[in-house]
Amino acid sequence: MSKFPCQDGEPCNRCGGCCHIRENFRMDVQDEQSVKQKVYARTRVLYLYPMNRYTISLSNEEKQRLERLAKERGLKLSILPKKVIYDAVGDKAFVWDWFVDHEVCPFLKGDNECTIYEHRPEICRMFPEVKNEQLFEIQQFVKDIPAADVPYAELIKRASNALQRSGVLV
Repeated sequence: MSKFPCQDGEPCNRCGGCCHIRENFRMDVQDEQSVKQKVYARTRVLYLYPMNRYTISLSNEEKQRLERLAKERGLKLSILPKKVIYDAVGDKAFVWDWFVDHEVCPFLKGDNECTIYEHRPEICRMFPEVKNEQLFEIQQFVKDIPAADVPYAELIKRASNALQRSGVLV
């Protein structure tokens, strides 16, 4: 469990720091490719985008809820696949979770006000503590999916095509 950097056990001070959701880091392309290949070998999870692009994770239900809220409010919202599980044998891809593809949460307005507070994602509800219990769930889900012995770039291409065939925009 980790704390948000602005917190020291105190209640929210409405700084908006947690709503600036994109990390500002860069990784060498070869290092990132190596890390992603190792993650795939262990978990069958693919990351389609550069790691510095990822933000908060959303479940399928949260993705649908936020898209509906954005449409109702006339907000532009981009949500893309975050963790993609790819079965090379069956040539099928499954989106485990999604990410909000914005620097700052599009639902943050004015004086650091969350305009969807009652409908905010689980990760926001957990503030200031974040738990990540997905690894065990993912390991159970992929236990019968063998790792494909092909270059990572080819896996990304195949998984992207499989997602597009199933109607997922990547």
